[in-house]
Amino acid sequence: MALIKVLIIFVVILALLNKRLPLYLAMIFGSLLMIVMFRLPLATAGQTALHTLTGWDVWSVNLAMYVISVLVYELDLRHRFEDAQRAMNGLMRDPRRNTSLACMFIGLMQGPATVTICGGMVDTMAGDHLKNDEKAAVATYLRHIPEAMVPTFTGVIVACSISGISISSFFMWMLPMALLTLLAIYLVYLRRVPRTVGETGRSKKECVRLLLRSLWSLLLAIAVIIVFSLPTWAVVAIVAAVNALVEKFSAQEVRDALVKGFDLKSLLGITMTYVFKDLLILGGVIDVLPTYFEHLPIPAFLVLVILYAFGTLVAGSSAAAAAFIPLAYTMIPNGGAFLLALLMSVSFASSQLSPTHICTAIISDYFGVTFFATVKKLLPLFLLTVLIACGYYMLLTAVF
Repeated sequence: MALIKVLIIFVVILALLNKRLPLYLAMIFGSLLMIVMFRLPLATAGQTALHTLTGWDVWSVNLAMYVISVLVYELDLRHRFEDAQRAMNGLMRDPRRNTSLACMFIGLMQGPATVTICGGMVDTMAGDHLKNDEKAAVATYLRHIPEAMVPTFTGVIVACSISGISISSFFMWMLPMALLTLLAIYLVYLRRVPRTVGETGRSKKECVRLLLRSLWSLLLAIAVIIVFSLPTWAVVAIVAAVNALVEKFSAQEVRDALVKGFDLKSLLGITMTYVFKDLLILGGVIDVLPTYFEHLPIPAFLVLVILYAFGTLVAGSSAAAAAFIPLAYTMIPNGGAFLLALLMSVSFASSQLSPTHICTAIISDYFGVTFFATVKKLLPLFLLTVLIACGYYMLLTAVF
């Protein structure tokens, strides 16, 4: 019964988003439905919501979202993304590969607003060869590949910690899956984008200089965040300020960046998504999911794939890891890094479809399409990624 209730709530949220209701209003409505349908005590639900609203987690994300938006506006104002695209085309002569690598690199920088940077690059690369909803799907999928494997992300840290698998071992077996995910994106969408010759008017050295001149601010921010483990919002705020000085922005341009970087609807959407997710966890939905699937007449790893997909859809990758990884290694004690690579691949793919995943809503707004339209274009990528991940797991267990 709990599963049916969750599905009803998710269908209602998706329907509201498809009607172009702002994300924050859809999440408020979903939260109220959650309280009513699961009969959550109002006092407890209120305390949970208040804890979320006043917690640093949500506000650090909001701050990161704002300062990244400011930096993106600055780069757009000086046409730095177009310059970077031209430089990479001159270096590798294949905009599809260039954009894929660039989006994955940008994905190393945590913060939902980074998906808009990827959106701009995908838009430039794809042109009229992909529709806007397809561009949105490609951008968010590429941007999130690092989150499934890089140890600077919470989901990876939690998963490795709970499973007892070393980060180095997990990364080694997850890397081929990341490359296979790129193959999935190419097969579904990017093969329709022509491989152009690229720029021939610049030497390789000139292209490198243009690339560094275009994206030095992003490269600096990402490097500092990863190497020194500093908060994204603080690093990007400083880099954005330095970039404004280097680019010799006028006082009016600085004011424009600060004002236009502030998107109240997006910030409210992030905040209410966190509230909704915490209410889902409070309702104990993720705790009862195993009872629906554990007795299915299919191999144990497929049961775990279904559980992990639903768990991630409902509560996010970190919560799914905490709930299901202990169960996974109880069901398959010798699963090792192969099993963890499978589960994290499924978590990555399914998270893109969830109403609790902020980036999907942000990139949909960026391309002017509905959340549901983007999800429909993400479905083929989700299915192909899960199929490839299962095949990869079966191959590894058969060979090793």
